[in-house]
Amino acid sequence: MIIPSHLDKLRRLRALRARLDPLDDFELWYWTTLTAGTNALNAVLHHAKLTTDAPIFSTIPGVHVVRRPDGTFARELRGPGDVSHVGWPPIEGEIPADVAGLMDALHAIEMHRDPCIRGTRAATPGIVAECEANFARVVGVVAGRFEEVDA
Repeated sequence: MIIPSHLDKLRRLRALRARLDPLDDFELWYWTTLTAGTNALNAVLHHAKLTTDAPIFSTIPGVHVVRRPDGTFARELRGPGDVSHVGWPPIEGEIPADVAGLMDALHAIEMHRDPCIRGTRAATPGIVAECEANFARVVGVVAGRFEEVDA
């Protein structure tokens, strides 16, 4: 996807997560947070020229859905595009400090996925606070790179 699309998704997902109760709606709140963070990561990776800012949709590493001139869509093999998670696919090149910080914050959020969403760990105010603090770090990096994002 292109940077403006990632930033629009980030904006809309932030508005949605603000309407959810982090404990009562934890699963929806968490997935909204993680998806917003992944869009933030992709926007800054494109901005840093580490991945391609193109009007294509990455499905699995190297495979993209591309609009053809006739309006249909087809899968194409291309280089890295959008990432799905921190480290998947791996990013080649020197990662700027702010992007590395965003990746660390997003990874800290991802660490709650399996135990809380797929496992049996109940969400707690402490987990919510940790996710909130790390999400604020994510948004802060994006705001530092794009003036249209409110931190």
